[in-house]
Amino acid sequence: MQYQLNRVIRRCEFWRGRLLHYLMLKPSQYNIEMVCHSSSYLISWLNELQNYDEDVYEKYLLNVNGLLKRAAEAIFNYYYIRCKKFSVNQKFSRKYVRNVKMLLDHIYHVLWCSYYAENDSFIENVYNIIVWDIAKNLPPTISMKDRRDKLVGRSLWELLIYFEKFLDYEIPDWAIQKFQTESLIKPKVAEEETYNIMAVLDEIEESNPSISSDLEYRMLRNELLWSTEFGSKERRKILKKVLRQKCECGHTFRIVESDLLFNIKSNNIIIYAKSVCRNCGKTVVVKKPVEKTRMEFEALDKLDEYLYNVYQISLIDKVKAMMEKQRY
Repeated sequence: MQYQLNRVIRRCEFWRGRLLHYLMLKPSQYNIEMVCHSSSYLISWLNELQNYDEDVYEKYLLNVNGLLKRAAEAIFNYYYIRCKKFSVNQKFSRKYVRNVKMLLDHIYHVLWCSYYAENDSFIENVYNIIVWDIAKNLPPTISMKDRRDKLVGRSLWELLIYFEKFLDYEIPDWAIQKFQTESLIKPKVAEEETYNIMAVLDEIEESNPSISSDLEYRMLRNELLWSTEFGSKERRKILKKVLRQKCECGHTFRIVESDLLFNIKSNNIIIYAKSVCRNCGKTVVVKKPVEKTRMEFEALDKLDEYLYNVYQISLIDKVKAMMEKQRY
């Protein structure tokens, strides 16, 4: 156990040193990319450290707090300044949109570094810039003709939803509507299958050792882990509320069926729970939209698409195959 702990600390120290090195260099696209790369691996190994020893993790996190703050500021400032180089009359140009894309492609590095550095004030600053500068000046998705430009609008919409659902910011309605499209997000796996996702990822990494060293994969995997935690809490909270209710006869209910449904009209994912009174047998059905679960499925789709495009591995197919084995 101590050997494993020391090994994780050494990896943290390695990536801490790499991050410090690139932060001391003059900002350039390569150096900032390496800041993203090094900070991502440092955070990844910090997560491993937390699994081994919470106290050591807290002390080490305090030690790298300032470094992660600098990383978040360096990444954001570099790509935001590129956007700011254009005058107001040029902000609708393709070049401006491409620079916004680069900023959005790196924004989660900024948020993750700020989150681990507990730099809430910087996250708020980033939020204000994204809404009142980027979202305000970027043309609506519906007016963009090029497919790549439309993807920039979708990325911005996803970021605004992320701020609203995960970070509890109140996003202005105009900003959401400006980049909302008719594309629907349908859940590809059932509720009970989400518990097998991590086991399948472990199998994939064991069979393909190089994948665990893939930076993009690790970021998408961490995003899925985080969103799954939020989604699970959301569903448990609703189901616990169902169980706490009392029937007219004074007795409690038991849940006999629960699932996730997709409502095409409202474009929502809904949790469905059917409960029966333990005494009189009265049936009550609850249907509630679950937004954090929606984000969980989005994160799953992103990781599944990345694994398939890069490694020809379908995460969702493997999860379903595991479910089939468990049934028999």
